[in-house]
Amino acid sequence: MKSFIDQAFQKSYDNIHLLTQSEELKQSLVRATESIIVSYQNGGQLLAAGNGGSASDAQHLIAELVVKLGPDRSPIRGIALSTDTSILTAVGNDYGYDYIFSRQIFAHMRAQDVFLGITTSGNSPNIIQALKAVKNIGGKSILLSGKDGGKCKDLADICILAPGDVTNRIQECHIIIYHTLCFLIEKGLAEKGIIKFSDKKI
Repeated sequence: MKSFIDQAFQKSYDNIHLLTQSEELKQSLVRATESIIVSYQNGGQLLAAGNGGSASDAQHLIAELVVKLGPDRSPIRGIALSTDTSILTAVGNDYGYDYIFSRQIFAHMRAQDVFLGITTSGNSPNIIQALKAVKNIGGKSILLSGKDGGKCKDLADICILAPGDVTNRIQECHIIIYHTLCFLIEKGLAEKGIIKFSDKKI
């Protein structure tokens, strides 16, 4: 059993090392941060969505923005599109599962907003439809995916592609990426005077 644990840890370590070496990924992360900061400067917000573990990641990311990562600060607006079971089941029942996110995008998203779609394969049909909806509205989109980005890559404005040959390795990188993204958003918004640290107002 210990040898299996050692192998599992080593595989994660090796894949995260690949993450640290990717200059293209770092540049994509910079572009994503800049796009989100501009959105907030214009009164916009971040919307995020994913399936399964990626749904949890979308919710985790938005929770970090609305609450905080470290020191107390002003809240940052955001919506995770995977949280309302009444909407998800109604859209799934009336229109089909492929449209559970795009329907919400048409309802909530404005042109100054940014959508972040999380899919390890890049081929999730409901993320594809969501990205198409964003284009229809005229908003900006970011794809957090793996491998070659799948069908979603050509639909997103910015693509952040994590290394990894299997889903769990990609997801392990995703959490590092979006935690870093959140810290960069905090830093950027604080520098612009949009949020303040040590702000006790709720």
